Amino acid sequence: MGPGWVPLNPAANFNPELYAKLARGEKVTLPNQGVEIIHHVHADDVAQLFVKALQNWNAAVGESFNAVSPAALTLRGYAEAVAAWFGKRADLSFEPFETWRTGVSEKDAAASLGHLEHSPNCYSIAKAQRLVDYQPRYSSLQAVREAVTWLIDHGTIQI
Repeated sequence: MGPGWVPLNPAANFNPELYAKLARGEKVTLPNQGVEIIHHVHADDVAQLFVKALQNWNAAVGESFNAVSPAALTLRGYAEAVAAWFGKRADLSFEPFETWRTGVSEKDAAASLGHLEHSPNCYSIAKAQRLVDYQPRYSSLQAVREAVTWLIDHGTIQI
C-alpha cells in the first residue's frame, strides 16, 4: 500500500467509507470481536526487501521472506487508532461474521472473509532482518495514515 491505494480497513476489506465514518465519530460495526490480526506493508518496504535480497543474493538464494509490517494490528486497535487521528473515540460494535455480512456488500464481505480466515499472526520479518538486513521504514499505522491522508487530499475519502 501507499499513496493512491485504499488500504485494508478495520473491517478487513477495501471500502474507504469506513475511514470516513471513523473520522466523523460515527458508529462502526466490525465482524466478530475485532481481535483478528492484519499486517499492512508499504510498497516502499516491499521494494526494499526485493532490493536487499538482490544485494545479498548469497544469503537470499533459496529463501522466502515475508514482506509484512514489523508488528500486526488487531481490527479493534486499528479502528481505535484511525478514529484518534481525527480526534475521535471509536464508537465500535461487533457482530458474528455471518450476521455482520448481511449489512455490507457481497464484495466487502468476501474480501473481509478472505482476510479474517487468514489472519496473519504467524508472519514475521525476523528472517529477512537477519539474512538481508531488511528494516522497514513504515509501521502498519504509518503506512495506513499516509495512504488515508492521500485519499482524503484527493477526494476519495470525504470526512
